[in-house]
Amino acid sequence: MCFYSAVLTGRGQAEPMAEAMWFLFDAARTATADAPDGFVDKVEELVAAPPPNLDTLATDAPAMLPQCANRYPLISSRRTITLPSDPFARDMQCLALTMYLSDMAQGDLDDTGSEAFVTRLQALETKLTARLTPERYQAAGLSDEAARNLALARALRDVSPIGNLVSILTVCEAAAG
Repeated sequence: MCFYSAVLTGRGQAEPMAEAMWFLFDAARTATADAPDGFVDKVEELVAAPPPNLDTLATDAPAMLPQCANRYPLISSRRTITLPSDPFARDMQCLALTMYLSDMAQGDLDDTGSEAFVTRLQALETKLTARLTPERYQAAGLSDEAARNLALARALRDVSPIGNLVSILTVCEAAAG
């Protein structure tokens, strides 16, 4: 409910939708507590699920959003964001989030006109991809693409407890230089 309320209140634009994804990330993280490697599949399942109250959602959304913010204080953009102190873990977490949001935003670009947000994501993805060299992957024991993809999925799963996704993105941009 909170996800759909946030998307509607943000008029379906990519950046508010990116913030709204936190609700799905948090729900998927909870649902996959015993099987963390299923996180990305669970997020995709939640994204595909229709809202439960489609007939009243548009009128209920503005009133629901403050309730959602009170229920889930981690979504606040005013929280201090602390990324992992380990440079490799930080870059992996930032890349995982950036790639996911970039794919989401590019998929919605035709409907939202969010070119600036997509450009921002692409610029960060380019920096992080350049930083995560094959040598750094190898040093972390990630010698093949399957291992790297699993590590990125696990890094993405660990994003929701940090806080607001767009705030995390901003801190990632600062950390990437």
